[in-house]
Amino acid sequence: MRSGRENIGYFTKTVSDKLQITLSKLRRMTLALEKKGYVFTRNKSNQRIYFDSDIMAVQRMITLMRRGHTIETSAGEVVNQCSATPELRTEENPSLFEWEEPEITETGISLSASQFRLMVEQVAATAAEKTAEEVVQKYDREMERRIELRDRALVTRLREISETGRRRRGWLSRMIRH
Repeated sequence: MRSGRENIGYFTKTVSDKLQITLSKLRRMTLALEKKGYVFTRNKSNQRIYFDSDIMAVQRMITLMRRGHTIETSAGEVVNQCSATPELRTEENPSLFEWEEPEITETGISLSASQFRLMVEQVAATAAEKTAEEVVQKYDREMERRIELRDRALVTRLREISETGRRRRGWLSRMIRH
């Protein structure tokens, strides 16, 4: 069981924002780590949960990749380093990654500007997604309504043409018979 700050887990989106890399790059990097034997904690929905040590592993991969390593070789090196030292700290960089923790007081929770910005961005993204979904649903309903009106008009016109044809045949056939 993790204790203290190590108990806090983060989802992929939060980690990618904090590391300033794309979601797809983070996923490629974590898949490479998993192929080399690194194990991420997952929730009930099978989503990866990143703890400080996991984030430091990804940060170490980014550092190695900036030095010219491929994703695969940097993942292998990080996994080897993890087995040698539980935390990815070096003498030259004792703290590869530091989270800004919210301050919890009796009166509430205090957030830094970057934490607040990230929270607002997540709320805005959720609201935009919901609004987009509503717009698509409204568009679909309107299209269905218009198609229904068009179909009704087409059926009505076909009936009119059919009836007109019967009347004409009736008149023509009477002329021929006489």
